[in-house]
Amino acid sequence: MSIKHDGTFQLFYKEGWACLTVFPPEKGGRPVYVENVSGRIQLLGIPSVRQQIIRDIIEKAEGLPSKLIQWPDGEKLGPEITTSISEDNMSASVTITSERQGGEPLSEEKLIKALKEAGVVFGLQEEALASILRRKIYGQPVLIAHGRPPVDEETARIEYLFETDRGKPFRELDYERIDLKELNFIQNRDEGDILARLLAPITPEDGMDVRGNPLPARTGGADSALKAGEGTLLSADGREITAQVTGNVKLTTTGVIIEPLVTVENIDYSNGNMDFKGAIDVQGRIADGFTVKTDGDIQIGKSVSKINITSGGDMVLKAGISGNDEGIITCGGDLYAKYIENATIYCKGNIYVEEAIMHSNVMGEKDIILSGKRAEIFGGQMAAGGSLKCKKLGSINEPQTEVHLGLSLADYKKQEALEEKIKITNSEIDKTDLQIRQIKAAIKKGGAAETPLEIPQDKLSTALTQLQDKSVKLNTQVSEGLKDLHEMKREQKIDENAHLTVEQQIFGNVSVFFGSHRWVSSGKATSKTVLMVKKGKLLEKGSE
Repeated sequence: MSIKHDGTFQLFYKEGWACLTVFPPEKGGRPVYVENVSGRIQLLGIPSVRQQIIRDIIEKAEGLPSKLIQWPDGEKLGPEITTSISEDNMSASVTITSERQGGEPLSEEKLIKALKEAGVVFGLQEEALASILRRKIYGQPVLIAHGRPPVDEETARIEYLFETDRGKPFRELDYERIDLKELNFIQNRDEGDILARLLAPITPEDGMDVRGNPLPARTGGADSALKAGEGTLLSADGREITAQVTGNVKLTTTGVIIEPLVTVENIDYSNGNMDFKGAIDVQGRIADGFTVKTDGDIQIGKSVSKINITSGGDMVLKAGISGNDEGIITCGGDLYAKYIENATIYCKGNIYVEEAIMHSNVMGEKDIILSGKRAEIFGGQMAAGGSLKCKKLGSINEPQTEVHLGLSLADYKKQEALEEKIKITNSEIDKTDLQIRQIKAAIKKGGAAETPLEIPQDKLSTALTQLQDKSVKLNTQVSEGLKDLHEMKREQKIDENAHLTVEQQIFGNVSVFFGSHRWVSSGKATSKTVLMVKKGKLLEKGSE
């Protein structure tokens, strides 16, 4: 038995009118009745329509829209289109809500009209428009237009065929993904390799934002010129730099250079100490007690311990250093290390550490940044001319931990040397005072009672006088030293851009200095602590 389909109708808004479409029934099916349509008209709030008009449309049942009556309020039942334009007018998105019963369905014309009314007249994305209509994307923003940025004139551009910012991959990774294995400072190139070249000039082209505002391109860009440094050759037309020798390529202030490169498996008794004018790539380890020195870069694959390493350029310790209080590193550029433990570090650039600095004396001209999963510092002394950033400062065992920030490395070394000199002099005063007390006791007993030999009283008196003169001189030196130290600290210029940022916790027995300004940890946990000096005052930000 076949199913007989009844007649149906649609009542909807279109272009200011209430429209009715009636579809006829199949043979034997029930037709549409006037009462059905009238009830729907009343439900939708359409103005009253004469029943004869409705009856005529039902009788025809052509399946085509027929205008019933003007209905301006019906537009409110259509889809709501909200347009959002970015602050720089370079992109626009739309969020659409579906039409209600009787509302006019979303159409391309309606969407484009809404965009124009919102001021979007350029950069319409045809694919996005078609996708909205086809997939009926409602309730979420969709990028519908974006502007065309201007193309500035460049008379010539340089393409470097090597990594010019070698530390960038390490510095830009997130905390949990830091990995020194991703860092490779040594970029070996063979003789004849192309290192850099000039690309064709770029013709200026004006842009336009989504509102139709023109964006003029800059013209008259500065000429770019290739600079060929040591170990490289500039072509006759000035458009290419090639390697004259095999070595480590890098970009310096003097231009592209190739520095000699030596690659060794290990440095130990098989090859001895190394002093080299170029880059050194140690793929393995450096044995205890050995010295490595170069005016270029150094990259070391495995952990080192009781060594003395000096580089004129950058240094990468892929597996860190456990110095046993004897490891010394002097770096002329930036230093990258997995960890630093019981070592002394002097660095003229930035210090980037993956995991931890433990019980070490670390001094850097610029910033000290710990960016690994642990990122903790405890024990020893840190000094940075710039800022320090880590997750944890100090530890639960509360070893003495000092941080000095905002002073140049030269100023900090001067201060440290003077403080050490005062400390040594005070120790000498203690020894001298002990000798004075011993001689006074001997004189009081009538001789050198505590020695097997008898020393005449006159010699004891002479020795006492000499020691007392020495004590006065030493005390004078300490007083003058303390005065100089006070004056030095008073004249010190603290970099007000320097700051301490601890993301998670500062433990007890931690002191932070900005010159003469001192901050001491209470030992209480904080979610984040930031310290800085502004206009001569120490400021602290954080939450208990």
